[in-house]
Amino acid sequence: MKNYLYFASAAPESNAANEEVMCFPADQMSHMEMASATSMRIYFESSQENDADSGIDAAHVVLTIATGKHKEAMQDIAEAINRPSGGNFGFINIADSENSVFCSTHITACASMAIVDAS
Repeated sequence: MKNYLYFASAAPESNAANEEVMCFPADQMSHMEMASATSMRIYFESSQENDADSGIDAAHVVLTIATGKHKEAMQDIAEAINRPSGGNFGFINIADSENSVFCSTHITACASMAIVDAS
């Protein structure tokens, strides 16, 4: 079964220009990296073209984390992806700010996401 990673920065709205909710195949996750002392980015490989006009060079999510807890948050994400499904049927909630549900106690918010609009 293929795993999908779920992210929500806010409640979905009707404006497609603002990304609030995203679900990516786990096997398209490229890497995680520190963005600041309290944030990290998760990058995804995508068949979409880059969008130079919008400044999006790769699909990514920015997570807010506890200060200096990058390693712990990354480890918790990796463990959530590799954990036996346990009834989630391939759906892995990484960071849902709308409902305050996170796969790690070190993640405090899904701050933003950037993808090239498929439309």
